[in-house]
Amino acid sequence: MKNTFRLYSIFIICSLTFISSFAKATELQITLLGVKQSNIYVYSIAESKNNLIQEFKNVKKDKTISIDILDDYLPGEFIVYFEWMPSPQTQKPQTAERMIILNDKDIKFYANPLFINNQDSSYFSKNDIENKTLTDFVQSVVKNIEMLDILKTFLLSYDNSESDVYEAGKKEFSQRCTEHNKWIDKQIKEHKDLFCSNMFYFYYVPNINWKGNTLQQQQSIIDNYFVGMDFSNKEILRVSYLKNWLDTYVNEYIKLATSYEMVNSLFITAGQTAIEKAKEGDPYFYGWMVDYFFNGYESMNIQEGITMLEQYMKDPKCMTHKRKEIEKRVNGIQSLQNGVLAPDFTFIDASGQKLNLHDYNTDAPYKLVLFWSADCEYCHEIIAELYEWNLKNKSKLKVFAVSLDESETEIPKWELEKERLNAWTHILTKGGVNSTEANAYYILSTPTMFLIDSCKVSPRC
Repeated sequence: MKNTFRLYSIFIICSLTFISSFAKATELQITLLGVKQSNIYVYSIAESKNNLIQEFKNVKKDKTISIDILDDYLPGEFIVYFEWMPSPQTQKPQTAERMIILNDKDIKFYANPLFINNQDSSYFSKNDIENKTLTDFVQSVVKNIEMLDILKTFLLSYDNSESDVYEAGKKEFSQRCTEHNKWIDKQIKEHKDLFCSNMFYFYYVPNINWKGNTLQQQQSIIDNYFVGMDFSNKEILRVSYLKNWLDTYVNEYIKLATSYEMVNSLFITAGQTAIEKAKEGDPYFYGWMVDYFFNGYESMNIQEGITMLEQYMKDPKCMTHKRKEIEKRVNGIQSLQNGVLAPDFTFIDASGQKLNLHDYNTDAPYKLVLFWSADCEYCHEIIAELYEWNLKNKSKLKVFAVSLDESETEIPKWELEKERLNAWTHILTKGGVNSTEANAYYILSTPTMFLIDSCKVSPRC
């Protein structure tokens, strides 16, 4: 990527102006009940990623802890995890956890780890709507699904498809399935303003065409698997259920395999079918689906699957993770305009001293932050001219050459180049284009330069 673009850019960023923004937060209060003392951990699990938000050690019974959840995580799912010693004599702690939902409303959770899922023992303040709605929904939906599963198991294993009992079972399943899915539709519409309604989609039940043999019936389950799913709803991507739901879909395909050799081809067919379904929906949902199967094919070394995905990877409407990262950086770099505070970063100078870019004192009126690579031929063209000019105009500009080199072949080249360009301050990042420094400046390619006013907020300014 570093050698792809010949173009380079210079961005003027004045560090005199400080633009600050205060992120909003939702307050979650947790009151410990039932046990004398417990450690409490709060994780965000939106998008199936477990991020530790905050931990509290040795919280006493009846004590309340408070956590500010930033908007970046909201609305979303969270895990509240408890770890406590039941008695001084025990060696191993006991644990319990509870999934909760937070939106933009402050709520209080009264938690008894011994009965964490019992509504009488662990409950929320009266202003909570999300968790109550989800609990009520799940309690109702589980009864319907249990009965449908019983009927489905009976029909798939029954040995006389001509009997009146079998015919009655088919009719009963179809009727219950239709009523169940209509009820799901109603619940989604009724609670569309709540985040938890995005979880309801995963409780649809595919109807089954009971004609034909077992394999044909299994194919019918697959053909109807995506009933009710709204691929245009990007909020569903924030629900942790999504990956398990698609794992189940793939496993339904694998059930069709009559030999080991068929597994790969069925996995590829499952991917193409699912992606085509998502293709007409939200670009990010479409991209997520491509990413899911790309990761699966890559882990199983299914080259034919990766080849199949190329057509979608090239589609500009397909917002895969990689494309989202590029879009994020492009939007970010547009925010680096004249008059905003330049992003800061730390580095080690030639004497081994740890310094900040902002705090680095120089008599030159400007600092130039140059992102480059010793392995980038276009970098050398501009650097040759810039270095010669800078030697003659040291009083005008202090150059910080930030290297994105990271491989075993690149770093030795950088070592040689930094000796040759010894008038500059050289910084070797950890992680290259994915490093903290590169991310702070939304770097996509090299060379890229930022001209920064050396005068920071201090008495001398």
